[in-house]
Amino acid sequence: MRIGKRCLIIIAALLLAGIFAVPVQAEVNMQMTDQAGLLSDEETKDMGSRIEELEGSTGWDIMAMTTGDAEGQDATAYAEAWFDKYTTKDDGVICAIDMDNREIVVRAFGEAMYYITDNRTDKILDAGYDEVSNEQYGAALQAMLGEVEDAYLSEDPDKNHLYDEDTGEIIRHPRGRSITLSEILIALGVALLAGGGTAGVIFRRYRLKFGGYQYPIEKNGSVRLTAKEDKLVNSFVTHRHIPKQQSSGGGGGSRSTVHTGSGGRMSSGGSRKF
Repeated sequence: MRIGKRCLIIIAALLLAGIFAVPVQAEVNMQMTDQAGLLSDEETKDMGSRIEELEGSTGWDIMAMTTGDAEGQDATAYAEAWFDKYTTKDDGVICAIDMDNREIVVRAFGEAMYYITDNRTDKILDAGYDEVSNEQYGAALQAMLGEVEDAYLSEDPDKNHLYDEDTGEIIRHPRGRSITLSEILIALGVALLAGGGTAGVIFRRYRLKFGGYQYPIEKNGSVRLTAKEDKLVNSFVTHRHIPKQQSSGGGGGSRSTVHTGSGGRMSSGGSRKF
């Protein structure tokens, strides 16, 4: 009987614990995800701090990721899908190491596309290539993120433009677009109204009348002329060749080649086999 009672008490305690237990889930940081198990705990921690710092300075969503299984997708598609799934913002960058396809990848979204140009993409991939080839995976991601930061600090997004490889369209930054004729006319009209209103107030306040007063300039004015002679002593002519500025084909600035991924989000960037 005593054994039976003890069993009943234990069962009841377990049931109560199950009812009132609060489920606890481990916090997952999707900004730094090492699915392929390439990084040490210290490298993962350092990478998380680096990303947090970079997000604070750029205002973007920054992600670094490794994978050993791209689920049948190419490296670019997998990185784009990962960003689409876990991002909380429209603007951002993801740097990835894909061991399945043996590629390093960088993709930029939203505002970041105007910073991660084609030239910048090459620099980012260059920075990570040697390290990942030597199996220094943490150093590779750190180097890529370093080039992303340099792009943010150095590029002028207002001068850069996007080239949509799907449609052939050139897309300017909203802040860098030219003023249209209608906008010029509207601004001119507003200026005329403001100026006319101010002039009207002044005329009414001081009771000014056109033609009411004339100044006799012939009577009160005088002119005194002084002769002055300049002599040319020496003359020197310097010739200098000014090289013609090469156009990038988009009206200045740098180009970011972009395409629309399967998730409907446009991005710039590239990948490289290792």
